[in-house]
Amino acid sequence: MRVVINDRTDGLKPELRAYAERKLARLERHFGKVADADVDFSEERKRFGLATIVCRINVHVNGRRTPVLSASERGVDAQSALDLALDKIDRQVVKLKEIRTHRHLEVSPLRVPQQPKPAKPRTEEPERIRLKLVPKSVEQALAELDSDGQAFHVFLDEFSGGIQIAYRRADGSVAIIEPVVP
Repeated sequence: MRVVINDRTDGLKPELRAYAERKLARLERHFGKVADADVDFSEERKRFGLATIVCRINVHVNGRRTPVLSASERGVDAQSALDLALDKIDRQVVKLKEIRTHRHLEVSPLRVPQQPKPAKPRTEEPERIRLKLVPKSVEQALAELDSDGQAFHVFLDEFSGGIQIAYRRADGSVAIIEPVVP
C-alpha cells in the first residue's frame, strides 16, 4: 500500500510519519484491496488565535467500482487528529468489507431459477393413535380442550352417542364437528 503524507503545518515529526504509515498499513489486515492512502495535515486558526490541526485521510480501494473512503478530524495536536481520523477510516473499511462479502451471499430470485423441491415418497405408514372414548358433555370436552393445549379433542357425546371433534380455530373461537354417515 502506498501512503502519501502532505504536511501544511509548521512541521511533522518523523515519528508521527512512521506512526501514520504503520496505522494505515493495518487497514490491509481488514480489507486486502486498499491501494493507497493520502494523509493531509493542515493548520486551522480560529477567531481567538487558537490553532487546531486538521487531518484529512483519503483511502483509495481497488475493485470494480473504486470507492474513496475519506475522513476529516480536528485535534489540538497532529497525533490526536490522526487517531480520530484513523478510527473513522477503520470503521469505513470494515463496513465496506462487510457490504462486499454479504452481497455475494445473498442470491437474487431473478438470477437463480427456483427449483421445485422433490416430493418425499411416502413409504412409511402414518402413526395410528387409538383413543378410548368416554361419553362426555360438550362443556367437559371444551374444558379438556383448554386444559390439554391440543388443537383438537375427540369425544363421545353423551346425549347423541356419536363421535364429535372439538377444535380451536385460528381466530380463537371453538367449533364442534359432528360427523354424519350417509
